[in-house]
Amino acid sequence: MKPVKALILGFLLLVPILVFIFISVFGTHHFSLNTFYPKMDDAGKVVYNAAGDTVFQTVPFFSLTGQEGQKVTQADLAERITVVSFFALPCADSCQRVFSQLVRVQEAYENNPQINLVSFGIAAPEQNQAVAELAREFGVQKEKWFLLTGDSSTLAAFAAEGYHEPFQKQGDRIEASTKLVLVDKEKKIRGVYDGTDAEEVDRLVLEINVLLDEYSKRK
Repeated sequence: MKPVKALILGFLLLVPILVFIFISVFGTHHFSLNTFYPKMDDAGKVVYNAAGDTVFQTVPFFSLTGQEGQKVTQADLAERITVVSFFALPCADSCQRVFSQLVRVQEAYENNPQINLVSFGIAAPEQNQAVAELAREFGVQKEKWFLLTGDSSTLAAFAAEGYHEPFQKQGDRIEASTKLVLVDKEKKIRGVYDGTDAEEVDRLVLEINVLLDEYSKRK
């Protein structure tokens, strides 16, 4: 066989192997979400682990009252992906828009036990009935979406330090952040979204699906 023909034949035999290798390596592309808020030491420097990887903050433990008067803690949401929001009473204007978008998220993951919604709200004990009415207004499913309340001093520090979404004093009223925060199963923040913007909430749903895919690949 002439050298040129042998070279061509060898190339033709090699092509399927190269195609197989390409598909194996590049055929499936997995996206990964960023992780927010690196942990800082007392000197204000980023903390790294022994392997040289950045250590990220985790959201704090909580024990608060739910919309039906039940006690809910961080442990009740173990191994769950959570969509976190914030509210203050009365829930009007931007609060109403955020809750309307959260209804969409609840409907999207109604049958997925890995996803929960948690709304942290400032409310006095005498406002428990108003919280229950808010839950009924938006069709909150008690095992899917938790409206958790506490006093202003506790919740204000909790939201600002744990989620970087502070409550703001506006005259004689307290205004909650309109941001939605995506928290993974390891309690790290993986996304922040404008809860009044339908397109931003579409992005949230997309990124929840990316996170679910990420976990499925770990099995």
